[in-house]
Parts: sequence; structure tokens; C-alpha cells
Amino acid sequence: MAINSVTSGLSPLAGLTPSTGTSSATPAGGALGSFGDMVKDLVSQSVTASQNSEQLATAVAQGQPIPLNEVIQAVSKAELTLQTLITVRDRAVEAYQQIQQMPI
Repeated sequence: MAINSVTSGLSPLAGLTPSTGTSSATPAGGALGSFGDMVKDLVSQSVTASQNSEQLATAVAQGQPIPLNEVIQAVSKAELTLQTLITVRDRAVEAYQQIQQMPI
């Protein structure tokens, strides 16, 4: 198994970086999407990854023959996506607070 195939599914921002010239965060005009669109996409990816990891963990608990490494990868991807989302939120709040403290 190639290393690229294992790590390619672990990036929480995979849909946000233009690897093929198009991405989910780039409108048809080629301009970058808004910050809100990026956050919405990241939240959606986080929810999807979390649901996927829950489904795999439940299937394994029910005795279905799913390789344990797939479950571990899905849980790791969900955790990484959530950590990325929390970091973006914290940075946005920090930036807002810095703007509020600027003298007029």
C-alpha cells in the first residue's frame, strides 16, 4: 500500500485546497470563497467524518468483519478535522478580540 493512499484521506482541508484546479471553496469565477463558506465546509467535513467513524465503530462492535485499521483511521480523521475546526474558531475569536481592542 502506498503511503499517499493512506495519508490522502487524513487531511481535513483536502476539499479546500485546489489540487485539481477546482475545490469546494472556490466559486466558478475563480475567486476565493468567503471565510464563512470555508468554515461551513469545514463543519460539514467534521460532521461527515464523525458520522463515518461512529458507523465503523458501531459495525465493529456488532461483530462485522471490518479491518481495525480502517476504524482507527476514520476516528483519527474525525479527531483531526475537529481539532482543525476548533483551531480556526479560536483564531477567528482572537482576531475579533484584537480588532475590538484597536483604538479608533
